[in-house]
Amino acid sequence: MRKRICSFLMLLCLLAASISAGPCAAYAKGSAKPAVYTAFGDSIAAGYGLDGYSDSQDTPAAPAESYQALTAAFLQTKSRNYAVTGDNSDDCISLLTSGKADADLAATDVITLSIGSNDLLLPFIQIVMDHFQIDPSAIDPAQIEDQIKNGFTLPQMDMSQMAEYLKQAEALLNELSDHATLHAQARAFGEKFRTILSLLHEKAPDAEIYVTNIYNPFAFLPKIGELADRYIQEINEAFSADAADYTLIDVYTPFQEQELTNVQTDFKQPSGISLDPHPSVQGHAVIAGLIIQACQDAHSPKPAVLRSLYSDSKKKLTAEIKLPAGADGYQLLYAADKKGTYKKLGERTSDQKTFQTSSKKLKSKKTYYMKVRSYQVVKGVTYYGKDSNVLKIKIK
Repeated sequence: MRKRICSFLMLLCLLAASISAGPCAAYAKGSAKPAVYTAFGDSIAAGYGLDGYSDSQDTPAAPAESYQALTAAFLQTKSRNYAVTGDNSDDCISLLTSGKADADLAATDVITLSIGSNDLLLPFIQIVMDHFQIDPSAIDPAQIEDQIKNGFTLPQMDMSQMAEYLKQAEALLNELSDHATLHAQARAFGEKFRTILSLLHEKAPDAEIYVTNIYNPFAFLPKIGELADRYIQEINEAFSADAADYTLIDVYTPFQEQELTNVQTDFKQPSGISLDPHPSVQGHAVIAGLIIQACQDAHSPKPAVLRSLYSDSKKKLTAEIKLPAGADGYQLLYAADKKGTYKKLGERTSDQKTFQTSSKKLKSKKTYYMKVRSYQVVKGVTYYGKDSNVLKIKIK
């Protein structure tokens, strides 16, 4: 039976190929104590399939290449990992109401949430099994999990039955194209998602919440990708880019534009076909980059203004700076060419609006280009504002 379901999944791919020819309140500023970061979600957040992954239920550390670990590294902290492989939105609600994460949530500054994929995937698998009248007890979960991670080997099939296989696969594709159960699951997710958010806000009222939407792991598979996209776009209607109580991390778009999962379908060499929908190492790096950018957007100060430069004696430079409110300080940057590489000349705190130096980095009679950037420190992480205007000065 296990081989049979794998066979039909492969046939679906083969048939499709032939057919197609606003964030919450910021956490404490300036504190030397690192941020408390707590991660919730499913196997994507847990880093399933990456080196170092563990399915232990004792909140193990996330794999080093997972987006969770990369985000924690940026925040200069360690994550509290409550992501569980196989969880759907109902499981996430149960975890939050169980009290298991309450102690960590009470102290949490940053939360990431990746949930909803299994709200579609699990009923999809059940539909496939029902279609082919497959008894779940006949499938070895350990072997399926191993093949999802390492790739399916196409089982031997009775070629005399190929026409019947294709007929059944085509019938399944037609059934999946507009399935009431999948539509219902997608529509039901919105209310469950709001319940999850409500619980997170109740238990971690001062935390920033970053939520990923759902990507299409089969975006580059003919026909199947189109079918999946219909329901994924429907479930993604639950997320809002303009929400006041969380920040949306749009992972759908980059995964739609690049192959960032472990799905591989080289039909010329079917022995190593993989339908693993989890992010690749590159995919995790992309997700982490989006979360980190959102953190920077939330905490970076407005740009400083470089008001004036003058040099009234040999090798001496004086700069007048206007800093935005909330900035902890600024860096003065210099380069020998306006479009060249800028290096740090020095930095000052916010109470030193006049920058003076006789640095050996500056050569007498030479012209330099200067700009400034503001910064603020939040829980040990330095966030920089955008570079200021550029001014030119000739050193005496």
